[in-house]
Amino acid sequence: MRGKVLKFAIIMGAVVGAIGIALGAKTLGDTSTAPPPPKPYNEAMYDVYSDLLQEQELPEAARQRLLSLHLPLPQQPEGVLIRVETLTFQDSGPTKDLGLPRELAILPDESFKPAVDSATADYVKRNTDVMELQNKFNLPHYDLFTKDEEQAFYTGAPSACQKYSGYERWVELSAVGFNQDQTVAVVHFIDWRGHPCNRPATIIGAKGKDRMLQKRDGKWHLLPSRIFSDWILDS
Repeated sequence: MRGKVLKFAIIMGAVVGAIGIALGAKTLGDTSTAPPPPKPYNEAMYDVYSDLLQEQELPEAARQRLLSLHLPLPQQPEGVLIRVETLTFQDSGPTKDLGLPRELAILPDESFKPAVDSATADYVKRNTDVMELQNKFNLPHYDLFTKDEEQAFYTGAPSACQKYSGYERWVELSAVGFNQDQTVAVVHFIDWRGHPCNRPATIIGAKGKDRMLQKRDGKWHLLPSRIFSDWILDS
């Protein structure tokens, strides 16, 4: 873990219904046409990343309240830094038991369980080794940076501050796991917020997130989980 950890909290508890993601998930059997054939993995994974990083995870009650008051919904920061090296199954989160790899803490509705189990098995297989991501994201504003550059950015090194000025968000991504027909995906990622180069420095914090997604109408959408298991690193 980078630098010194000022506060670390793990939240794990049952949630009634969804994790608060505003979506209208359909069951896998509720399709009027057959899904398109699977894409090559190195293409499909960037579709998942691009849609995931633009999702706004807002509790439905809060979303409806803002809409009723005619207030704008919060948006993700426009720019995002993405680490080149992927997380592996062994290091994709701090919650380990006696050094064993952490497992995805996701609990889908029963109708999605076979597809999610298939995607999780693929996730485990693909996250044994580090992958290097490329400039294939469909995002309005992003840059890739290496693990060494990330460390320099986190510690406020002048060279990194100049190169990555203006970014308030950076992420680390695992490889994506898919079910056989690429209708469901699972992924873990760490979502950092703040800017260590600001004066005064912006508060730095991170969340580790296990997420399930379903492909509908050509886009990837978050699926609700019956447990909430994000880990939080807060300064």
